[in-house]
Amino acid sequence: MTELNFEQLVFSGGGTRCFWHGGFLKTVRRPMALEPTRIAGVSGGALAASCFIAGRDETLLETMGATFDRREENLSTSWNEVQSDGLTPHQRLYREIVTETLDRQAIAAIADGPSFQVLLAHPPTRLLPKWSTFPMMAAYLLDIAVRSTPKVVLPTSLGADQSFVDARQAARDGTLIDLICIAAVIPPVFNVEGWNGRPVIDGGMTSKAPMPDPNEGRTLILLTRRFRHLPQSDTCLYVQPSEAVPADKIDFTDRGKIEETWRQGASDGKAFLLRHRLGTDAPSAAHDKTQGTRDARAL
Repeated sequence: MTELNFEQLVFSGGGTRCFWHGGFLKTVRRPMALEPTRIAGVSGGALAASCFIAGRDETLLETMGATFDRREENLSTSWNEVQSDGLTPHQRLYREIVTETLDRQAIAAIADGPSFQVLLAHPPTRLLPKWSTFPMMAAYLLDIAVRSTPKVVLPTSLGADQSFVDARQAARDGTLIDLICIAAVIPPVFNVEGWNGRPVIDGGMTSKAPMPDPNEGRTLILLTRRFRHLPQSDTCLYVQPSEAVPADKIDFTDRGKIEETWRQGASDGKAFLLRHRLGTDAPSAAHDKTQGTRDARAL
């Protein structure tokens, strides 16, 4: 048997699919007494992790849902929007949502919270970084389709680099909002932004599940999509959705889909607790291999 005590928690990315994280954790956090010492997030998982630490999960669901209610198209619909936002208003809307959700109290909670790191990826060149990512995006999609594992390798072979940023320090420095927004830049659709003088692209292109640094203790890793191959080890537990979630990664028009994704996360969380024989008050040491959310001991 394996105890379900975790010192580390990892949030994968996935755009609006990350609402699966919120529903799952809302269900399992108290029964598991889940209070990790170290947290890492990538892409949209950086925002999900922030909300977990600050207790803003449901606030994010409502804020983003209200924003989606005001949109009927994912593309810019007026000349003014095109001039200010480019092809899509996603970056502006995301920043507005992040800013409204992570208010001063939330940022203070993150600054005083557990170790929290955000993974950023960097394109191989500073020259036209937005367009230089085409080969990496192709390599990333091929990697996910063929290898189907959270350990992405092909974009790195083309020169993509990555770095960890101390999000707790960013909260103290007043740059957390910038960090969370920059972490979710998906080229070439979105404009490439920079961090400490280096262009940044979505960290999910180099890792779907970045381990904290230092990497010590047992780790719970939350995914937002299903993979055919999960690396195996006794120190980590991957949990993935029981089926493809309803949310469509960068669809900013459908409130119902993100709410359904949250509910699926909650349902998968209940199934997880049942499989591990956890009640509603205290954690247990039971563990078995599963189908359903198909959690697996992994690297």
